[in-house]
Amino acid sequence: MVILTLSLLSLPVQAKVLISIQALNNDFYVVPGNTIVIPYQLTNLGNETIGNVTVYVTGPTTGFQYGIKVVREPLSPGESYNGTITLTVLNPEPGKYTLKLVAKVGDVYSESPITVIVKPVIDYFPRIRVDDKYIYGHDVNISLEIVSKANTIISGRLGYVVTFNGTVIKNVTSVTFVKPGDVWKQSVYLVKPEIGFYTVRLWANMSGVYKETTATFEVYRRNLSYSVDFRNGAIHVFVSDAHGNGVEGIPVYINGMEFQTDTDGTVTYLVTAPGVYNLVLNLDGKVVKETITVAQLAIDVTQKGSELFVRVRAAQKPVSGIVVTVSGSKGSTYAVTNESGVAVVNLNMTGYGPLIVSAESEKYLGARITFNALPPQTPTQTSTTSTTVPPTNTTSTSTSEGGPRGSMSLGLLLILSGLVLAGTSYLAFFSPVVQEETLDKYYFVKVRAPRMRPLENFRFEKPVTALEVRATKGKAMVEDNKVVWEIEHLEPGEEAYLQVILG
Repeated sequence: MVILTLSLLSLPVQAKVLISIQALNNDFYVVPGNTIVIPYQLTNLGNETIGNVTVYVTGPTTGFQYGIKVVREPLSPGESYNGTITLTVLNPEPGKYTLKLVAKVGDVYSESPITVIVKPVIDYFPRIRVDDKYIYGHDVNISLEIVSKANTIISGRLGYVVTFNGTVIKNVTSVTFVKPGDVWKQSVYLVKPEIGFYTVRLWANMSGVYKETTATFEVYRRNLSYSVDFRNGAIHVFVSDAHGNGVEGIPVYINGMEFQTDTDGTVTYLVTAPGVYNLVLNLDGKVVKETITVAQLAIDVTQKGSELFVRVRAAQKPVSGIVVTVSGSKGSTYAVTNESGVAVVNLNMTGYGPLIVSAESEKYLGARITFNALPPQTPTQTSTTSTTVPPTNTTSTSTSEGGPRGSMSLGLLLILSGLVLAGTSYLAFFSPVVQEETLDKYYFVKVRAPRMRPLENFRFEKPVTALEVRATKGKAMVEDNKVVWEIEHLEPGEEAYLQVILG
């Protein structure tokens, strides 16, 4: 007998990963805003230890906020782990939702179904948007809103009531619906409502839920004061409150043109011609009217020997207290008109020849003329001129006298420059005026500071071939075939002249 003995060899066992997750409670009844805590059990069904298992919930892409966690504790084969994970209900519509509780380690998954039933919620709130106070004369816009916080469509009746001093002036009812998360809106306009107290009540009965809200506001008129006057070439309007503070945004009409007061409560209207100006102010619904008459000064000049008689009038009547300026080759002289409207100037102080005679007053539009004063030869010699040419239309008809060209005195040359440039507008209140003119071998530049503010750090450059430069203000020089004129400061309305002898 032959006996065979077989030796069995042990074969290696292959490692296998296998997990299971089970929701311990898988039915939930919720409303929007709830947070669900889902208990679960995670079991290692494989034959090797596992760790770092990811647990999460998945489902519809909207309406829920899903939780996620990582189980880092190692699980031996056959070992279980109990834990919880959260799920937030945002704003899904009512109904039944099937979600999944998922466990994942590597490429291995396990799922457990979860049922979430979202119950309908009927919720909303009415809102009224309106300010507490409105200035009389302005429209009032009332915004009414029904803001849905429901997770389903709500519908029903709503309405609003507006009362003025206890009397109903609007009572409106309608039927509508609002989708989840939407806002129903309606605007109620009151056109320039009367002064008094107003109450707005908004009510709604949406899907069987009744709510209402109220708001109040007042329409009032401010205690406003105003002043209107003409001075320094402009009409000035100032509107203030009871404390004397300027009021912004007040409509002002000047000869039909509309303006509004600025942050300081003022309107400044530059006057370019004499005449009657009609003003209308709307002071919170109170309309006031004013009339301002602006007159133009006129100048009559008579020379008697070494004296110049300057007569100033407005509307054919003499005007006293007017400052008269006479500028000649020796400089400028000032005088004030008497009760007859006459000012007398000694020509020995100004020099003879071309003169500029001007009259300025904050109450009138100024005037300016040119006059050629003759040196006295006989006691009976008299020269007279009369004109009403305003600053913006002045022309010079005087001629220069004296030595040969190039030998004129600085004063006379500057007077000539004033005559040539006399056509410059003197109504430039806010911007400097710069004018240039050439007369034979002489080149003249005049700058005038704005009437309403000083002129700072003025610089003028001109490419010319110059033999000599002179200026009444600032520093003038010739650099690299060009003339440079610099002035640090000019007072409002102040003038300066530059005279260049051309090469």
